Amino acid sequence: METTYDFNKKVIIVTGAARGLGLAQAKALLAANATVVITDIDGESLEQTQKELNSPDVHFYKHNIKEFESTKTLVDTIESDVGKIHGLVNNAGVHLKKPIWDVSLEEWQNINDINVTGLFMISREVIKKMMPRKRGAIVNVSSMGGLMALPSAAGYVTTKTAVVGLTRSIAVDCGEFNIRCNAICPGFIDTEMTRKILAGDPKRAEKINGRIPMPRLGLGEDIAAATVYLCSENASYVNGQLLPIDGGFSVGF
Repeated sequence: METTYDFNKKVIIVTGAARGLGLAQAKALLAANATVVITDIDGESLEQTQKELNSPDVHFYKHNIKEFESTKTLVDTIESDVGKIHGLVNNAGVHLKKPIWDVSLEEWQNINDINVTGLFMISREVIKKMMPRKRGAIVNVSSMGGLMALPSAAGYVTTKTAVVGLTRSIAVDCGEFNIRCNAICPGFIDTEMTRKILAGDPKRAEKINGRIPMPRLGLGEDIAAATVYLCSENASYVNGQLLPIDGGFSVGF
């Protein structure tokens, strides 16, 4: 049984990791001696993050998760340039704060393309690499929106619920190959996305803060710690599970 985390330079991809939760997860994996591959659509943020981390154990790839036809090439390139992929953290995602009657078809398709289809495509290609080696770990970032409905978030809730179903399906299909898949369901975490959602809506902010049993929003480090655990051998028999990290939001009132 490991008492500390040491990935011994194993390669772990974190999507959408140039900032926010993804960056926190990448930093934690790097601190645990993983070789981290960061992908993101934002080239400028990638450059800034590369300067900030300044480590030979971090590799950067600009990638639009909606460009589905490029996903196989991305995964092939990572395996060729960096090494055999041990883990995948599907962090890339977007939010959409609108009541269902205001959601356009274009907005609906966009959030599904990013949060669901993009996640499916990269997972599929990584799984193909992991299967012959009979080893691997996938962590999907869902949301409390995958566990309960949230107001004015029909598109977001639908996609994050789909992530829960996909997590379970991957776990069932890939368990025989010793490939594990679990999902983290963050609550309200103090990120740019959360601050944007709550900005200008003090009534909603008060309601949210009043429901969390713990006296604070979550931190990126709270999510990162769970990601490291689920990618590690300490979680070698954890498969198909959902881990809410929300300060008790989903169980309290």
